[in-house]
Amino acid sequence: MERISLLLYKHLQGSISEAEHAELMAWAVTDPANRELLSRIDQEERLQADIQDWYAIPRRSVTDDARLDAAIIQQETANKRSRTYQRIRRMLPYAAAVLLIAFTALWYTFEQNHHQVQEIAAEDILTGGNKAFLTLADGQKIDLSTEQSGIIVGDGHITYDDGSALATLSNNVEDPQAITQLELSTPKGGTYQMTLPDGSKVWLNAASTISYPSSFAGMERVVKISGEVYFDIREDSKKPFKVLSQGQEIEVLGTQFNISAYPDEQETKTTLIDGKVRLSLAAALGKASANQSIILVSGEQGSLSNGQITKSKVDVAQFIAWKEGVFYFNRLPTTAAITQLSRWYDLDVSYQGHLPESNVYAYIDRKKPLSAVLKALEKSRLKFKVVQSGERKQLIVLGEQ
Repeated sequence: MERISLLLYKHLQGSISEAEHAELMAWAVTDPANRELLSRIDQEERLQADIQDWYAIPRRSVTDDARLDAAIIQQETANKRSRTYQRIRRMLPYAAAVLLIAFTALWYTFEQNHHQVQEIAAEDILTGGNKAFLTLADGQKIDLSTEQSGIIVGDGHITYDDGSALATLSNNVEDPQAITQLELSTPKGGTYQMTLPDGSKVWLNAASTISYPSSFAGMERVVKISGEVYFDIREDSKKPFKVLSQGQEIEVLGTQFNISAYPDEQETKTTLIDGKVRLSLAAALGKASANQSIILVSGEQGSLSNGQITKSKVDVAQFIAWKEGVFYFNRLPTTAAITQLSRWYDLDVSYQGHLPESNVYAYIDRKKPLSAVLKALEKSRLKFKVVQSGERKQLIVLGEQ
């Protein structure tokens, strides 16, 4: 936890490096409590209140860390000289460092005391599989069969791929008000397929969602996604197909492409396998840049980051490998590879130690247990430990060995 305290302090001071920032962000997305702590130190008024509250708590009730004790005594001495707002503001970076150590110590103590942490074998962490939820217009949420791999949205009904009935819809293409919005979502460790009302096919990776109408009426076909989704669109020149994701819009006539638009990632990546698409900034972003758009052709990838779209030639195989049932890490940054594992094996992740600067390479069947993937990644000088705390399993990345 000392490492996280240091990164948080550097973040507050504005002296954090790009690599350290990536490490801090990777830590933040592993747990809502981590994101809350990062959010609190980014808000000066809340941080000041936390500091003042902290000094009202008996020190020994939290930790017996001698370094923390010395830091608090030094800070209390400074506070006795002046308790004005201006002095607190000037002392904020130092006081925040004290608070960060305290928070992380408290968090660690809570985890140790309230959950029995037990190391477990990576071989016991099994692969993900067919898991998804279908949400109907009335809010009914259906836990889809793990024995099936996909669903078909037809005229007035939804079935599994094998034809067995699943749900009935009150469809009337002639009456737009009768067309309802549906949602298919996968949890961590889940994947599922779907055939849309027009015959287009989609594949959802873990922790992903697609919202779509029960029937495509009007002059265009529009769906909205979050997470990672692969599309195989049925061509219809009279009715363009549009995909909305965070910050961008894709318009196609008939093509195959993959979109990775996870909310906890800074980049949205659209990889074109076949055909041609127009990738544009979402109008909701406003400003003149809302009209920015690019054309992607086969083998190209569009990346949206900080409101800007760029494109490049890529090896599409590594971006659609998940659909084919494999992990393909082709010189992928370590944290990006670990993020994929956390979604597929439904793991929390924490980082300890220094990560190697080199990227990782691996090509592994996603049906294999976690141990097989970790063994491949250990060739990049990484070491891992898997523990269970309560009902959650955690992958601890021990860093370069």
